[in-house]
Amino acid sequence: MKHGVPESLLRNIEGAVYSASNIRDRFSPDGWLALNDLAKTARRFHDTVKLGDDAARAMTVLLRKLAGFAGLVHENMYRFTGWRFLTIGRLLERGLHMTRLLGHMTGDDAPDGALDMLLEIGDNVMTHRRRYNVSTTRLTVTDLLALDPLNPRSILFQLNEIRTEVEQLPNAFINGQMSPLYRETVRLHSTLAVMTPETMDADIYASLERDLEKLSDLLASTYLG
Repeated sequence: MKHGVPESLLRNIEGAVYSASNIRDRFSPDGWLALNDLAKTARRFHDTVKLGDDAARAMTVLLRKLAGFAGLVHENMYRFTGWRFLTIGRLLERGLHMTRLLGHMTGDDAPDGALDMLLEIGDNVMTHRRRYNVSTTRLTVTDLLALDPLNPRSILFQLNEIRTEVEQLPNAFINGQMSPLYRETVRLHSTLAVMTPETMDADIYASLERDLEKLSDLLASTYLG
């Protein structure tokens, strides 16, 4: 039987609950309640929700609960090094997700409606309508979701925020020189910052995806290896 809520999503949420339980004494009561409410809802949906419109509505509920939990973390968590790792991880995940989506859904072989779907996924329908006042095109979607430095869903925005957080990590500078991690972060951010919508194609997105994955590995080897 296929479930409306994927097993992988359920495992990730349950993994988050397990991790939080190991630092229960340092986890806020509101955050703990929000995370457990999310897990309880996900388990219920996994058992009852059917594929199709029912699953879409269920995902909307889960997204809303996830946004609530993320808001608690952002507003209440003390800004120590652990918070920076958490933030960088979230930014990397969002950047990778958007890179993959744009790579698949802005090409010549993308299915009909792919551009409008991208705006829906990126929660940027109203922003696109307000900014461009034209019908959806590959260039306007690329400009908004890949290269807009002020759009919190764009790839460039994620890289700008990652650069800011990496700069604050211990040993970002060694003897006055950039660490390998910080240097790679700056290179990746600068490379994308000078791009234009016309230059963004499937090969660029594929290269960017590999670079973001390498950046994640470099972060792990530098501080967690």
